[in-house]
Amino acid sequence: MNIEGARPTPEPHVCQAGLMDLEYSTMNVALTDGVAVVTLDHGHDRRDRQHQRISSGHPGFSQNARMETTAVLLDFYGTLARATHWVSADDVLAEHGATLSDHQRAIYFADGIDGIAHDEHSRSRDHYRSWQRDRTLAMLATTDVHPREYDTIIEKLHVGSSQRVMEPYDEVPEVLEGLRDRGIRIVICSNWDWDLGEAVEEAGLTTAIDALVSSAWVGARKPHPRIFDAALSEARVTAAEAVFVGDTWGPDVEGPLTAGIRPLYLQRDGHWPDITAPQDFRDVSVAPDLRSVLDFLG
Repeated sequence: MNIEGARPTPEPHVCQAGLMDLEYSTMNVALTDGVAVVTLDHGHDRRDRQHQRISSGHPGFSQNARMETTAVLLDFYGTLARATHWVSADDVLAEHGATLSDHQRAIYFADGIDGIAHDEHSRSRDHYRSWQRDRTLAMLATTDVHPREYDTIIEKLHVGSSQRVMEPYDEVPEVLEGLRDRGIRIVICSNWDWDLGEAVEEAGLTTAIDALVSSAWVGARKPHPRIFDAALSEARVTAAEAVFVGDTWGPDVEGPLTAGIRPLYLQRDGHWPDITAPQDFRDVSVAPDLRSVLDFLG
């Protein structure tokens, strides 16, 4: 799932020059020689990082399960965590007498820009936030809201985002612990903004993850191949040694397949609809929750 802003059903880059350090609690980000390096401090275990219904009768299941896997790449929102409280853009706009069409949602919620590269906007956090603001203004310009209200709406959206409560799905901590016990390297690969680390920390999953890869840092959104290359590099594995788990078909299934990574498609009961999913899942295994990944690995 992709998210930027205050999504009603709410989902970092290689700089070309310069050095920037961002630090908070257990996370450090440094951009050195044009490469983003992120480190997590788990006590004495410090890891470098750069850049988320098994059908046993499924045609591709037995073959996939027998393959040795040393890393699991995971989408974040809708796969590991979800917002249990938020102020939606719909609510904010309704206060100003506006509603969003599907086209307007694509502009604001970022699904409409999946697969693109955006290096010029990923040179720094400030550049990226400016791009987010520009896209929000572009969305507002398609509504009947008066331009004098734009700044007020943007401020309300920022306040709403700060009030968001992010929580992991019930089974997620146990599954991540199970993967760690097996020696599996765990990397989150998400279409997210610059603050993926903060969102993961908010969900209480920082110490369970080895590395993070955000589209904002990489400068490309799933299913663009660059973000999968970054995730594999961070996981220190080849595509054949990895599995990708996610809840959105285009970014989390088609993208990994193109990159040579085996996907596991997550379809949670009661989940919001995935408009990118085909009628026929072909040889892709489907899971009702994250517990199935343990069976999928064998």
